[in-house]
Amino acid sequence: MATSNAPTAAEVERIVAASVRDRLPLSWKAAETREAGAGSQRPGLVINLESPDGRAARLVVEFKQVLERRDVGRIVEQSRRLATSPAHVPVVATRYLSASVREALAEQGLSYVDATGNVRIVIESPAVFISERGEDRDPWRMGRPRGTLKGEPAARVARALLDYGRDWTVRELMAASGSSSGAAYRVLEYLEREDLVEKEDKRYRVTDWERLLRAWSADASFQTTTRVMAFIEPRGVDHFLGRLTKEPEFPVAVTGSTAAKEWATYAPAKAAYVYVSSIQEASEQWGLRPNAAAPNVILLEPKTVGEVPFTNTIRSKEGYPVAAVAQVAADLLNGPGREPAEGEYLIEWMKTNEEAWRRD
Repeated sequence: MATSNAPTAAEVERIVAASVRDRLPLSWKAAETREAGAGSQRPGLVINLESPDGRAARLVVEFKQVLERRDVGRIVEQSRRLATSPAHVPVVATRYLSASVREALAEQGLSYVDATGNVRIVIESPAVFISERGEDRDPWRMGRPRGTLKGEPAARVARALLDYGRDWTVRELMAASGSSSGAAYRVLEYLEREDLVEKEDKRYRVTDWERLLRAWSADASFQTTTRVMAFIEPRGVDHFLGRLTKEPEFPVAVTGSTAAKEWATYAPAKAAYVYVSSIQEASEQWGLRPNAAAPNVILLEPKTVGEVPFTNTIRSKEGYPVAAVAQVAADLLNGPGREPAEGEYLIEWMKTNEEAWRRD
């Protein structure tokens, strides 16, 4: 729900025109006109541009009050229908564009402007590229936040949708994830808006598991969802991992580079990242020494995601418990140093071996 001081369509159009005009060199000409938009009863904004050498382009602007990620495909088609000449450049304008919508529009090669200052205008001839960052949240929205994938309910649902390659009823998803009905519906509603799931005949299907994984990883990095402490095992990582092959008295799941080698070896791990239910209990039982300068064991104690990191663990070839591949990939994307590159490498393996890791 927007507040009363949210910009009107006319105000957004003025912002669009100013955003383009103010960012062009002084030697360029820009003139705005309003024409009947195709399929619309309200005037559409057209900005005619002319470079110093006389070459011209026309920005054909389509205004939308609200634009969700799931609407992008339809908007792309509508906008391109308005561009009836190679010199016409379709532009989407709205009050606010979320990061996922901006990303989707850019992937489709569509220019956009919003009233918070998010701008991307791309013209091939005459060559123009304008890109600026505005707000990452809608400053005019009131009421319940539009949603994120932060917190335990979202983690439970996201992990179930990632770990299993199936269609779901809400009841089935609740049973598999352990989420409440209210939480499941809220998360699914958000994922629908982001075009990450689609609904058909009361069943939900993931539209793009890789984008879901990246969205969840971005919203719920282990640095923010866990308590993290660094330790040294004087006898080395291999000795430490050997101790984990014995059935522990508390939940344990190895993640990071050490876990990733079960599927796609990238480089030798310098430190073992391990989820435990209690850092104090684990460090005392394993005789680890706190060491922030040169650690080889990093313990992660979940704070806001409950037992999700321990869900669907497997046993490594050596016998220690390993987190599910989706959890490992998400953690690597948020890791230090080379770990994000390792995460990308693991995701490539996941894309070509989906039947090997997604459960039925």
